[in-house]
Amino acid sequence: MSTTIRVSEATRARAANLAARTGRQMQVVVDEALAAYERALFWESFEDGYRRLAADPDEWDAVQTERRGEEPALRDGLG
Repeated sequence: MSTTIRVSEATRARAANLAARTGRQMQVVVDEALAAYERALFWESFEDGYRRLAADPDEWDAVQTERRGEEPALRDGLG
Protein backbone atom coordinates (compact mmCIF):
# COMPACT_ATOMS: atom_id res chain seq x y z
CA MET A 1 0.00 0.00 0.00
CA SER A 2 1.25 3.47 -0.75
CA THR A 3 0.06 6.96 -0.04
CA THR A 4 1.01 10.49 -0.95
CA ILE A 5 2.85 12.89 1.33
CA ARG A 6 3.58 16.54 0.74
CA VAL A 7 7.22 17.55 0.49
CA SER A 8 8.86 20.66 -0.81
CA GLU A 9 9.99 20.76 -4.43
CA ALA A 10 13.58 20.89 -3.18
CA THR A 11 13.09 17.70 -1.16
CA ARG A 12 11.47 15.93 -4.09
CA ALA A 13 14.37 17.02 -6.31
CA ARG A 14 16.87 15.69 -3.76
CA ALA A 15 15.05 12.36 -3.59
CA ALA A 16 14.91 12.16 -7.39
CA ASN A 17 18.61 12.98 -7.64
CA LEU A 18 19.53 10.29 -5.13
CA ALA A 19 17.28 7.80 -6.89
CA ALA A 20 18.96 8.53 -10.22
CA ARG A 21 22.45 8.32 -8.70
CA THR A 22 21.77 5.01 -6.96
CA GLY A 23 19.43 3.37 -9.44
CA ARG A 24 16.78 2.98 -6.74
CA GLN A 25 13.17 4.08 -6.81
CA MET A 26 12.40 7.31 -4.96
CA GLN A 27 10.21 5.35 -2.53
CA VAL A 28 13.20 3.17 -1.61
CA VAL A 29 15.41 6.25 -1.18
CA VAL A 30 12.85 7.81 1.17
CA ASP A 31 12.37 4.53 3.07
CA GLU A 32 16.13 4.15 3.54
CA ALA A 33 16.54 7.79 4.54
CA LEU A 34 13.85 7.46 7.20
CA ALA A 35 15.39 4.24 8.50
CA ALA A 36 18.78 5.98 8.75
CA TYR A 37 17.19 8.92 10.56
CA GLU A 38 15.46 6.57 13.01
CA ARG A 39 18.78 4.85 13.72
CA ALA A 40 20.47 8.22 14.26
CA LEU A 41 17.74 9.31 16.67
CA PHE A 42 17.95 6.01 18.54
CA TRP A 43 21.70 6.33 19.07
CA GLU A 44 21.41 10.02 19.95
CA SER A 45 18.85 9.13 22.62
CA PHE A 46 21.00 6.23 23.82
CA GLU A 47 24.07 8.45 24.13
CA ASP A 48 22.08 11.17 25.92
CA GLY A 49 20.84 8.62 28.43
CA TYR A 50 24.36 7.30 28.92
CA ARG A 51 25.67 10.83 29.52
CA ARG A 52 22.93 11.48 32.08
CA LEU A 53 23.75 8.20 33.78
CA ALA A 54 27.46 8.97 33.85
CA ALA A 55 26.74 12.44 35.29
CA ASP A 56 25.01 10.91 38.33
CA PRO A 57 27.78 9.61 40.62
CA ASP A 58 25.52 7.21 42.54
CA GLU A 59 23.98 5.72 39.42
CA TRP A 60 27.34 5.50 37.66
CA ASP A 61 28.80 3.70 40.67
CA ALA A 62 25.92 1.21 40.51
CA VAL A 63 26.69 0.55 36.85
CA GLN A 64 30.38 0.03 37.60
CA THR A 65 29.53 -2.31 40.47
CA GLU A 66 27.29 -4.35 38.17
CA ARG A 67 30.03 -4.50 35.54
CA ARG A 68 32.55 -5.75 38.10
CA GLY A 69 30.08 -8.48 39.04
CA GLU A 70 29.87 -9.57 35.40
CA GLU A 71 33.63 -9.66 34.81
CA PRO A 72 34.04 -13.38 35.65
CA ALA A 73 31.65 -14.23 32.82
CA LEU A 74 33.81 -12.29 30.39
CA ARG A 75 36.99 -14.20 31.11
CA ASP A 76 36.63 -16.43 28.11
CA GLY A 77 39.72 -15.17 26.30
CA LEU A 78 37.65 -13.31 23.72
CA GLY A 79 37.81 -9.83 25.26
